[in-house]
Amino acid sequence: MTITQPVAVLGGGSFGSAIANLLAENGHAVQLWMRDPEQAESIRQNRQNPRYLKGVRIHPLVEPVCDLGQTIEACQLIFVALPSTALRAALQPFAGHLAGKMLISTTKGIEANTFKLMSEILQEVAPQARIGVISGPNLAREVAEHALTATVVASEDEALCQEVQRVLHGRTFRVYAS
Repeated sequence: MTITQPVAVLGGGSFGSAIANLLAENGHAVQLWMRDPEQAESIRQNRQNPRYLKGVRIHPLVEPVCDLGQTIEACQLIFVALPSTALRAALQPFAGHLAGKMLISTTKGIEANTFKLMSEILQEVAPQARIGVISGPNLAREVAEHALTATVVASEDEALCQEVQRVLHGRTFRVYAS
């Protein structure tokens, strides 16, 4: 399966911005969803995210957007880089639109009141979605500054793993599947 539509990254923090840039550098149009319209406009105008990734230029193929529903509708492959405290609340209203989508969690941590992992929350919110997780010994700044970095994508869905490898794997960023 080849993605011809844009790829979504939900969350304009440091890791979301770094992943969005990496995807764009690999030739993919990216919709970077952010909840703060002022921050999105600032990135559109200045091509930088000084709040979270100071000094890193945001690639022209990264389009900061603020309409989550429209972003979810437009994209089949969605990297979820939302804080663990906000993930469920942000996605729950769009649960019906997530069926069949490839949702890749990049968020570390657990949900405070349930002690669930982010992948478990994604499965609850969107039981008909295809779920994967990326993790690894990498930091947003290292990814953004093209340090030699690696990650692992884990999923029971082998085709999803292959698609994540295809879109993220690059000259300085290696993606392994599990």
